[in-house]
Amino acid sequence: MQKVRVPITVDPVKSAGKQLTYIGIVPGKSLVRLQELLVEACPDIDVSLNFDIDEQGIKRIRGEAQVTVQASCERCGDPMTVPLQSTFIYAPLTRRQTATDMPEEYEPIELDELGEVNLHELVEDELILAMPVVVKHDERECRVDSNAMKWGVIDDSPEAKDNPFAVLQELKRK
Repeated sequence: MQKVRVPITVDPVKSAGKQLTYIGIVPGKSLVRLQELLVEACPDIDVSLNFDIDEQGIKRIRGEAQVTVQASCERCGDPMTVPLQSTFIYAPLTRRQTATDMPEEYEPIELDELGEVNLHELVEDELILAMPVVVKHDERECRVDSNAMKWGVIDDSPEAKDNPFAVLQELKRK
């Protein structure tokens, strides 16, 4: 089955009313912020998006995105494979649907001036959040031995520093 591109923007309220589903790809080259975190070009992201209405009548976007990227190990600097996967649920904020009406697991999302949501940015945000805080190999796979690392010694002896208020102290004595 041929993968199709997910549209860049959609009206989530109308899409939820029609119960649309998009299964396809988001081009990796269009995700500039994610690309900045990687050492190689980001491949296309596999995405599944379902627009529907839940039991409480809240319109929502349920989705899943996954991709395997190449990032630089923070310990040794070598490229490494990082699988990214994210599952998310968003609910558009409208006049009738406010953030206080939503369940905790729904992330509120604001619509643009045309009443649409940028799906590519939404997927990019989710993948950035799925990135590890510190990208590093497992200690057994990394070429830098963590036991051989040397750490600096902090000098605990206080240095005699000039008091910035010494001039005021002398003026007070006069």
